[in-house]
Order: sequence, then structure tokens, then C-alpha cells
Amino acid sequence: MRKRSMRDTDERRGEDKRNVLDFFRLDGRVALVTGGSRGLGKSMALGLAQAGATTALCARHRDACEAAAAEIAAQTGQTCLGLAADATREEEVKRLVEAVVKRFGRLDVLINSAGVNIRRPIEQLSLDEFTQVMSVNVTATWLCCRAV
Repeated sequence: MRKRSMRDTDERRGEDKRNVLDFFRLDGRVALVTGGSRGLGKSMALGLAQAGATTALCARHRDACEAAAAEIAAQTGQTCLGLAADATREEEVKRLVEAVVKRFGRLDVLINSAGVNIRRPIEQLSLDEFTQVMSVNVTATWLCCRAV
């Protein structure tokens, strides 16, 4: 007896032959990535743009944001905007979201990628260091989610 192949099954059922990645396209969507000027945030912003999203990225330093946005736009042909904002400050987060919506008319996707990691055991952190970690990793995420 001949073993059935996946191709046989697809043809018999008349199933869709599109690439699975087609189902993850973000054409016409607008995404905002915090911590988007480097590391994981920049990589996620690039991936969103490659999937067709118009992308805004933010970090505390304007030059780094603008450089990352220009690089992503050049690589993908998608619009990518770099904005400076401190995601731990409520007024800056509100201004950031308003700027994205004003520029693009909508905001569909939020990626909270801003983060701080002080590489020491927690019992060795000062209160100021612990507060900084919580402010960026927890409070900033909450502020951004609430603003969107």
C-alpha cells in the first residue's frame, strides 16, 4: 500500500496553498515598540516592518531611535518612525501614543520591549537599583498598555 503524502491530502481537500507566513501579515497596521533602538526591541521592530507594519519605535535617546528607524526603513521599504520617550514617565507615554496616532491615524500593535537588567543577585541590589528595574520593567509596561 502506498503511503499518502501531505501533497495528496492538500490536493484532495482543495486546501489553501499559501505560505503560513501570509496569515501573519501586518499590512495596513501600525505598531509601536518601546526599547526599539537596539537589541530585542530593534529586532522586533524590524520583524514587524518585514511583516508589512508601519512601525514607530521609542527609547530615551532620540539619535539612537532615529538611526534605528532609518535602518529599518531602508531594509524593509516600510515607514519607520523613531521617537524619543522615557516610558517610565506618564506624560511622555501619553505624548508618544498621541504622536503615533496623529502621524498614522491609528495604533494597532504595542510591543513593550524596554527593559533593565542589573546582573547581580537581588539581595545585592540597592533600593534605587531595584526601583529602577521595577520602574522600567513593570511600571513602564503598565503605563504604555494603559495609554494605548
